[in-house]
Amino acid sequence: MSVYKKRISLIQNSLNNLDGYLILSADCHLNEYLPEHFKIREFLSGFDGSYAVLLILKHKAYLWTDGRYYLQAEKQLKDSGIILQKQNKENTYLSFLKEQKNFVLGIDFRLLAINIKEELEKINIKLVDIDLLSNIWENRATLPKQKVFIHDIKYAINSTKEKLTLIKEALKNKNCTSTFISSLDDIAYILNLRGSDIAYNPVFLSHLLITNEKSILFIDEDKINEEIKELLLKDNIFIMPYESAFNELSLLRQENILIDSAKCVAYFLKAFHSSVKITYNINISTLLKACKNDEQIKHIKDAMLFDAIALSKFYFWLENEYLNNNFYDENELSDKLTQFRAQNDLYLQDSFTNIIAMNENAALPHYKAKDNPKKMQKNTLLLIDSGAQYLNGTTDITRVSIYGQSTKEQRIDYTLVLKAHIAISSTIFPKDIALPLLDSITRAPLWKEGIDFMHGTGHGVGYCLNVHEGPNVLSYYANINENMKAKLGMISSIEPGIYRVNKWGIRLENLVYIKEAFKSEFAQFYKFENLTLFFFEKDCIEISLLNEAEKEWINNYHKEVFLKLKNHFEDEKILKWLEKKCEKI
Repeated sequence: MSVYKKRISLIQNSLNNLDGYLILSADCHLNEYLPEHFKIREFLSGFDGSYAVLLILKHKAYLWTDGRYYLQAEKQLKDSGIILQKQNKENTYLSFLKEQKNFVLGIDFRLLAINIKEELEKINIKLVDIDLLSNIWENRATLPKQKVFIHDIKYAINSTKEKLTLIKEALKNKNCTSTFISSLDDIAYILNLRGSDIAYNPVFLSHLLITNEKSILFIDEDKINEEIKELLLKDNIFIMPYESAFNELSLLRQENILIDSAKCVAYFLKAFHSSVKITYNINISTLLKACKNDEQIKHIKDAMLFDAIALSKFYFWLENEYLNNNFYDENELSDKLTQFRAQNDLYLQDSFTNIIAMNENAALPHYKAKDNPKKMQKNTLLLIDSGAQYLNGTTDITRVSIYGQSTKEQRIDYTLVLKAHIAISSTIFPKDIALPLLDSITRAPLWKEGIDFMHGTGHGVGYCLNVHEGPNVLSYYANINENMKAKLGMISSIEPGIYRVNKWGIRLENLVYIKEAFKSEFAQFYKFENLTLFFFEKDCIEISLLNEAEKEWINNYHKEVFLKLKNHFEDEKILKWLEKKCEKI
């Protein structure tokens, strides 16, 4: 019996009066990337993709995940006894539970978002707040305790005092007297502080209560030095132990407190006195930080330049190594790429796990090489999706390159993805349009050929914060809401793809931001402006598939890339190489 089958069995033996036990990919702050302490679903199932839901019944267990991870899940769930459910709009854990009668479901409320609790209750599921993990997980990792540091005002631009003023004004407009925030990127943004408790995200474990009179930061005090404490006190922000948030909330009376139901766990609802009214709405800070101002955009452009210099050095090195028959595996390339980025003084860490995928591995959108990396060989198609956290911005880029000879089929797929990328990058759209509606523009060149991809076209990106940031999203899979409207300064990825199972994968990604295009008698119109500065691989393009406007877009983009990078290399060989890569097609 596999170790995962044994662990599932231990949970099943603990169900007693429960019909099932639900494990979401979550921690107490609903982070995308989890500290080791909270990797519960991975501990029980062996599946380590970023998203999945595990439901354990008395005699069966199911795991739902989306199209990014179907192939990975099939491999990792082997011998676990867990039945893979390929999630789509018709097949979700919620649709499964909806079919059950008089179902009693156990779940740890410390890991359950309030909005998901409400969804479960709407389908008449009886919820029981229970932790079945602690008794079976031996040698469980402790919570991280990394030091917090100041995000310099020259990069942050707006002070904590300014942000608190805006938040309190917005609270007043919503007839609220306070707000409780558990989402770590919001807290880091408000306080102009950063940390390293969560892999790839420069944030720190904490909660924040903001009232009219004062604010309280709930945090392990050992994480912050005297300078930070003094800065916080100047803004009337007091420090209390991380574990005391529940008790402090229980002392509130006659408050109307704003809580983001998608970013706060249900556990805290038990704390509130009956005199406290709860207003559910998006965190005010989430809307504030989604729109980067002109000074922040300038810094981000500098970060993109840093990134492009590192990428140029990496790809130049790799191409020469290949020509000299020095072949590397996927893990070695990942380490080397990080080394090039880390040469910059403002580099903090990578912004997510480097995806280095050769040939058929690139058909897995979120592929991880782990212990069985593929090694380069002749005629290798290489997809690299990577990014970094710099003090002056967050980057995310995907490129596909060929080492050897590409096939016509590969070039056709590459060009179709590039056409999709150009279609959305060059579109003009009205102010306040719901961004998910634009996704069909991206996919049109692919749909025309009967092709689609099973992930969104784009996600919001933070500013020296989470690489995946709401509320903006470019995805027709998204449930559209008021907060997804196009606003000036929003940053988004654009990353269409084609994935041929057991053959190859193509994804091409730039970051863009929203700026004004023009105003007509009908409306104010916006457009995307590219932030990413790196060439597309001409050897992968089937030029006959491009129209004149698409050729012009590529040539203009490559001209911009070369002009902005050309003065940043001492090595004449890199410069000549880059110039050739950016030549007109």
